[in-house]
Amino acid sequence: MSAVAGGNAPVRRRGPDLLPWVAGAITLIVLVGFLAYPILTTMANSFAPQGESFNWFNGTLANFERFWTSALYRSALWNTIVISVAVTVLSTLVAVPAAYFVARVDIPFKPLILSLSIIPLIAPPFIGAYSWVILLGRNGIVTHYVNQWLGLPMPPVYGYFGVIVAMVLSNFTYVFLFVQGALSASDPHLEESARVMGASRWRILRTVVLPLAIPPMLAGAMIVLIEALGEFGVPAVLGGEMYVLSTLMYFQINGFFNLNGAAAIALVNVAITLVAILFLLRINKRRRFVTLGSTTRRAALIRTPGMRIAANLYVWGLLFLAILPQLVIVFTSFSERWPGTLWPLQYGWSNYTYVFNRVVGPIQNSLILGAIATVACVVFGTLTGYVAERKSFAGKWALDLTIMLPFILPGIVTGVALLVTFNAGPIVLTGTAVIIVIGYFVRRMAYIYRSVVAAVAQVDPRMEEASTVAGATWGETMRKVTIPLIAPGILAGAIIVFTTLISEMSTTVMLYSARWKTISIAIYERLETQEISAAAAIGTITIVVTLVLVFSATKIIGKSMSDLFR
Repeated sequence: MSAVAGGNAPVRRRGPDLLPWVAGAITLIVLVGFLAYPILTTMANSFAPQGESFNWFNGTLANFERFWTSALYRSALWNTIVISVAVTVLSTLVAVPAAYFVARVDIPFKPLILSLSIIPLIAPPFIGAYSWVILLGRNGIVTHYVNQWLGLPMPPVYGYFGVIVAMVLSNFTYVFLFVQGALSASDPHLEESARVMGASRWRILRTVVLPLAIPPMLAGAMIVLIEALGEFGVPAVLGGEMYVLSTLMYFQINGFFNLNGAAAIALVNVAITLVAILFLLRINKRRRFVTLGSTTRRAALIRTPGMRIAANLYVWGLLFLAILPQLVIVFTSFSERWPGTLWPLQYGWSNYTYVFNRVVGPIQNSLILGAIATVACVVFGTLTGYVAERKSFAGKWALDLTIMLPFILPGIVTGVALLVTFNAGPIVLTGTAVIIVIGYFVRRMAYIYRSVVAAVAQVDPRMEEASTVAGATWGETMRKVTIPLIAPGILAGAIIVFTTLISEMSTTVMLYSARWKTISIAIYERLETQEISAAAAIGTITIVVTLVLVFSATKIIGKSMSDLFR
């Protein structure tokens, strides 16, 4: 009787699922404290006179009127639009053929090509921009030999030409990786069916392959556009006397500490970004295709000699141009005497001795700030990513809003918003490490979130249910079952976050202080004082450290970083 009673004992009732509430509370804090409040404060203060906080009695449009009354503001606005559109279009035009060649043509060393294509994304763009001065400047190496051998004049590297070339070669990889991943994973039956029906290779390319590439192409183009609108380092180095909105914001803050004027410029920048994103989304909405089928077989590779030669020449030529600035950085870092001659007169290790003796602080700061921000992104992204994929609850839209907002805001705009918000009032964070960590966290939290969502989607929920039925708490299940299974996805996202934060510039340039200078600021300061070789040594160390982190982590997770774009 007792055995029967024991067998019929009531099952312990589980308490309410508090996880969505916890995730919701954390998301609300992030959304309100780090996004909504800074954005609204920035919007409000853009309508206030210089040096004042907005109230209902001092509202003015003076900060916006400068876009009509000031030639500097008008030219900065026009330059921003022209450069961003040109960089986006040209990046797409050069990336799509390379992506097609890598995905569909039988060329050697594809893993190496995909690995090298990551370098332009993780290298400091502004030191790379100065490499083009060394190459294409009035007394540049390439300029000299082109004039000597061909007698052709080179366009000036300062201004539109230099800025667009540098930004295209450092950003086209986004489009390349997205399109290459999509074409590699697409269903080959679509093309085979067209071929059986008698379509030529050109017709298949035009009517099947390219339409399938449009959604990932637009996704990559959107990232390029946002990066171009918020880029500070390249225009600061190669712009010459030309201003764009990002350098104009920096000029207003660094020159006059005009937070109100910078807030107005930031809002205009955001408006341009929103219009451009909505335009790209509208185009993408009209083209929805299923590119993945039930087959795991990839499309047959093209092996004709002519196509293989063309593919190798194009892909390796483009890749060489993309990593050429980084090669010039490494070369310059060993120059000890370069007194305006075509080539250095003396080489050595003195620049690295200088760096390790005098620039240790910024290197440590970058590693510390990047590590703290990465940990914060991992905690927030793992929790919210898991909840978004596994739970159903009201207010789920807030998660997507929190994740998407940083993509709409260029980095320099995020820096301005945080500076305007936390420069006065109940919470003052300017000049501290906290405000830099917040800026980094806001800009990069989506990377972990997306990685975790993708990883959790691949884990069978029944594994977690079995653990719960066996008596494990949710915490034990997460620690012993879920986290080990999704660890590669978390690690992959953390790698991207940390490596991109080491040389982050657009947000940092608005938030750093003398105590919390980072690697990017150390490089920029030495470029301004013409300590080119020292700046190159810092840049080389940054590139090497980043590459070591990336390739070491890829060994751990067992796949290439380029696979994350598939």
